[in-house]
Amino acid sequence: MKIDFNSLVILNAVVESGSVSVAAQRLSISPSSVTYAINKLRRVTDNPIFTRSKTGVKPTTLAHELNTRYKKTVHMINEGLGIDSEDNPSDVSKTITISTYTYVELWISQMTLKKESIINNGILNFLTHPSTNDERLMKLRNREVDIDIGAQLPNDPSIVSYRLFSSAFKVMVSKNHSTIKDSMSIKDWSANKHVTWNRINSETSSMMGDAQIIEEMLDRETHITSDSSLNMMMMCAHSDSLMLIPEYFCCCIDEILPVKFFDIPFPNSMESSLYVHAHTTSLKDSVVEGFLNVIRHYNC
Repeated sequence: MKIDFNSLVILNAVVESGSVSVAAQRLSISPSSVTYAINKLRRVTDNPIFTRSKTGVKPTTLAHELNTRYKKTVHMINEGLGIDSEDNPSDVSKTITISTYTYVELWISQMTLKKESIINNGILNFLTHPSTNDERLMKLRNREVDIDIGAQLPNDPSIVSYRLFSSAFKVMVSKNHSTIKDSMSIKDWSANKHVTWNRINSETSSMMGDAQIIEEMLDRETHITSDSSLNMMMMCAHSDSLMLIPEYFCCCIDEILPVKFFDIPFPNSMESSLYVHAHTTSLKDSVVEGFLNVIRHYNC
């Protein structure tokens, strides 16, 4: 694969400015020349370099990777010529782009506060998690994201996946709940309102049982739903509302929110499973690979 160095100069200008027109002005060339160079890189790499957004153009993970290599190359050239350079390779941060749910964002963010070496001089960039599997797969194939964490995706030859966590659900209750103190009954389940994360159905890999169990789930009084899992957690922590949460995240949530957890007060076999997905090319990046190894073996 041959990449024209001049195309990387233009790529760097677009990444830094976030705009084709601004990059063209900085380089004193026409916008069409910028577009031509970017399209040339796309043809050579056979992958998208930028995607369009409301605020301009958005670099893919491949664009960030090429830009990082460009900066390192410029530094080496300057060093060889004895010219001072503002950018040191050790200071060039790798951006790890992750698409996942808000509560997983919180967990990973907590993890980096406890163990900064997890990202190895990298930058975590969280994106809104798509609502459909097709969109999630497209973003992985196009390398718009390095890592997707969520419900299991269909098999794809270019995507590697493995199960990160699997557990039963717990009922999350505020520590300041007006009636639920040290135990929780089926009466408490029915008497209190519930807040629900809209995507919980995709996370529930099994919900087997008799009509009584299903009835208990369907007949609960839900008064707020949201696509944001973190929003529902905050609502639960500061009200008398109840919320179902995967047991594997209870210890992390307990550290930062005034909540307590109880078993679901009726027999059930509901289980939540969380999967990590990454493009095979992304796994060749040592920073991404190192990050995945850490979260795979990390305990709260």
